[in-house]
Amino acid sequence: METKSNKTIVLECYRKIIRDLDLLLVDEYIREDYIQHSPTVKDGKAGLLEMLGFLKSLPQPAEHGSSPIVRVVADGDFVAAHLDIKFMGKRMAVIDLFRLQNGLIAEHWDAGQAQPEDENGLVTMTNGTSIIDEKVDGETNKALINAFYNEISERGQSVEIDRYIAKDYLDHDPDRAVLNVSDRQVKVHRIIAEGDFVVTQCEFINSSDRYAHYDIFRIEQDKIVEHWCVKQKVPLTMAHTNGMF
Repeated sequence: METKSNKTIVLECYRKIIRDLDLLLVDEYIREDYIQHSPTVKDGKAGLLEMLGFLKSLPQPAEHGSSPIVRVVADGDFVAAHLDIKFMGKRMAVIDLFRLQNGLIAEHWDAGQAQPEDENGLVTMTNGTSIIDEKVDGETNKALINAFYNEISERGQSVEIDRYIAKDYLDHDPDRAVLNVSDRQVKVHRIIAEGDFVVTQCEFINSSDRYAHYDIFRIEQDKIVEHWCVKQKVPLTMAHTNGMF
């Protein structure tokens, strides 16, 4: 029997449990000691089942539309998914981060951000390149992004942007937050990479607030050529004591 990749397991979980809301399959994909970091969902498998039960109570679409999953990056035990979803009347960009253990989902983090519309009524936070170039060395790109964040932490606004950012750089973050480093502290919690894509999970701290900040970078010839971001304020109270990181 062929062993499923962690990316395949996560994609199956989205399709069978999140989309189809088949709660009977939760035991096949989720560990008993599952750890939740999403701030509004209670901890453990019981909290996940409670959230899924709430989703199941909502009016369901007559048929499923296109998949909300835009791009997925897998690295070892970690899988990150970038989603474009419609929920409770809002168009949201979401990044889910999963840690797997022995073929089951063991831990989950996320952040969500409402997508602003441009002058034509279009949202742009999730569009752009979605296909991963598997021929590229992800470890080299991971080291590049780690160096980039180290310079941001050490040098702030004086970081040599041209050393890391390509001339034809395309930013899908309307706030261009990754380039605006003058008024915050940055703590990098995790960096994962697959091919030419790198995903970072960071904590941004300014004078008044803390944010969970997820960046997705696409690297080409040792330069950042494309960037996406999802950021969410860390609330003072959560449904558990695990924190958002």
